[in-house]
Amino acid sequence: MEQALVVYASETGFTQRFALGIAQALHCELIDVQFVTTADLQKRKLIIYGGHLVGYGGHLVGEKVLGLKAFYREFHQSLPDQLIVFGSGIIRREQVAIKQIKLQYQNRCVMPIDFYYLQGQPKLSQMNLFRRIQTSLALKQLGASHCPAIHETIQPLLRAVVRLLDQAKL
Repeated sequence: MEQALVVYASETGFTQRFALGIAQALHCELIDVQFVTTADLQKRKLIIYGGHLVGYGGHLVGEKVLGLKAFYREFHQSLPDQLIVFGSGIIRREQVAIKQIKLQYQNRCVMPIDFYYLQGQPKLSQMNLFRRIQTSLALKQLGASHCPAIHETIQPLLRAVVRLLDQAKL
């Protein structure tokens, strides 16, 4: 699918797994944000941006998507009219202020943004020791809960992509 592009920022591979699942399901290109160019963005009708949902000020509940602010600042003039953003994390969905995050990004950007939170279980074996300890502590604090498989978690986002691309054809 040449119409869509998945761009992601991932420090541990956690978000990359979601981005890869989305790109595979849509049969579209996947690019790490470090390697994206203006030319990659200009020929698309839809960009899907993903990053880890991080908090600041000591809050557990995520408040921003890793790398989105810098990505938007650098490429906003090259972006198509449609932008879907997902934040990934281990925090239970009901603890994430999804509506507030979506509103926050819509207020900062000049285009409508759909926001999705994708909860998952990280692969600790793929992390360095510091991240493994940090993530293990967070999982204990939050209470390890069962997370659906990636293909199940991304379904609402995939339905939104199909809907947006169908609307663009009209």
